[in-house]
Amino acid sequence: MRIAIISHAYVEPGYFPVLESMMAYPGLELALITPDRYRGRFQVSPCQFESAVVGLRTYALPIIFGQRQGTFIYSPAALSRALADFRPDLIFHEQEVYAVGAAQIAAVAARESIPLVMFVWENVSRSLSWPRRRLVRYVLGRCAGLIGGSAGAVKVHCDWGFSGQTIAIPQMGVHQLNPTPVFGRRNGNSFRVAFAGRLVSAKGIDCLLRAVAEVRGKGIRLECEIVGSGAEQQKLVSLRDSLGICPAVRFTGPLSIEGVRSILAQSDALVLPSRRTAVWEEQFGLILAEAMAEATVTVGSRTGAIPEVIGSEGLLFDENDHHQLAAILETLAANETELIAHQHRLWLRAGSLYTNESLATRRLDFLKGVCLAANAAELAQGYMHENA
Repeated sequence: MRIAIISHAYVEPGYFPVLESMMAYPGLELALITPDRYRGRFQVSPCQFESAVVGLRTYALPIIFGQRQGTFIYSPAALSRALADFRPDLIFHEQEVYAVGAAQIAAVAARESIPLVMFVWENVSRSLSWPRRRLVRYVLGRCAGLIGGSAGAVKVHCDWGFSGQTIAIPQMGVHQLNPTPVFGRRNGNSFRVAFAGRLVSAKGIDCLLRAVAEVRGKGIRLECEIVGSGAEQQKLVSLRDSLGICPAVRFTGPLSIEGVRSILAQSDALVLPSRRTAVWEEQFGLILAEAMAEATVTVGSRTGAIPEVIGSEGLLFDENDHHQLAAILETLAANETELIAHQHRLWLRAGSLYTNESLATRRLDFLKGVCLAANAAELAQGYMHENA
């Protein structure tokens, strides 16, 4: 089976591990079609991709009409040459369906009679302009299948009119589970909590700080590390100081991947207290899967994809409700038996759902099913035409 993956995401190296896992399957040939530059910050060449994933056919194509996700399209001539050279059985396109580029790929797939599967993250049924509504109808009407990064993303696109095959599979996962995680308290002197991400209002870090203050106010020794940077940092530092928890809360700034992993492995809980906005809800929260892979308990707000990733009602709290969050942290800090039970369950959940190998297997199974169904439909249509 020959699959052409078309995506602007692969100008970033973090997306390649899933492709590496897919390449391990016998009888599968993959090609990656991507812009030769994106948002003016990257310029790539096929040899860079080939060194990243052995055996991957690569095509870095020029783009026109800007370098933003919603406006660019590939050079039509270069795209036609790439598809003619690779001759895919199926196109897997990673882009939102209201983008101009999605309409381009949908048109090409329809013209060449190649089944098309879209990957989408959009999980907010936002109000779209009339041109974008037309793009959505056009693209969804030409898709044979759709993979959403979450169940919420799948629902939004079904609400927008898609009636084909769907499944929820994140775009990227964790490289591997920690084979020897520590179960139980990571530090006997205090309960350790972490946050990692952008320091912006939508991440709800102020809710976490208030919960930390409430738990510590009950005499429970709790420490918190905030990893990341963003526009809200100074405001959050001021809030920490006003709550009187300065010694217990440390802002580390941005860290390397290894640094974040080290903090997760040393923490008892990772909290993601996101809050929704008019145009955004948490789409996956890769940091949740990374924490679970370290057997670190994940606690999150009931926002976007967070509940489906964590998969445990007892570790969820309502948006902005620092009292509920404080109660969860207090229970985890006071009951090590419950803490260990959550650690085991989440560690196993990460292994079954969120490793790159698991994502690759589920993605390939779905793509093969779509391709088989499309081929069967084409054969049936041809038979009916011949016997008409």
